[in-house]
Amino acid sequence: MSDDWALQSFQALREEHFVGLCRKLNLSAETPQVDRGFAIVSAAAGNVRVIFEHDRGFCLFGLGAFADSKALCSVEEVAERFPRIRLVPEGRQRLTLEEQRSFVEVRWPALQVMFSPEHLGETRKWHEAVVRQTTKGFSRGS
Repeated sequence: MSDDWALQSFQALREEHFVGLCRKLNLSAETPQVDRGFAIVSAAAGNVRVIFEHDRGFCLFGLGAFADSKALCSVEEVAERFPRIRLVPEGRQRLTLEEQRSFVEVRWPALQVMFSPEHLGETRKWHEAVVRQTTKGFSRGS
């Protein structure tokens, strides 16, 4: 996969899914970083940083605290803390980019609380538990 293709794909998906979210939530966007099939851009407001990643054609939204440079977790992970949008056969929730964007927009007030200084510690602990559970699930399958 060429870097030109990756950059074009990232730019198109960024425009379609990320830029509108930034406008809607009044997020301040940063300059995208692009390198060998990988691209990332983030924007923040209040307590939350929204990250849009593109890795060789696979895209996702991530979330972190305002001051963090990297995502703490994916939107799909956080979405599992809320009523499910839909489930795939193996029981996990898989969201399209549009569903991820919509989730951030609709749940913005709750995300502000989750990533606030008062609740960030418990959000980090929750994510550590998610990682442990996911890792445990992979090790059982071996």
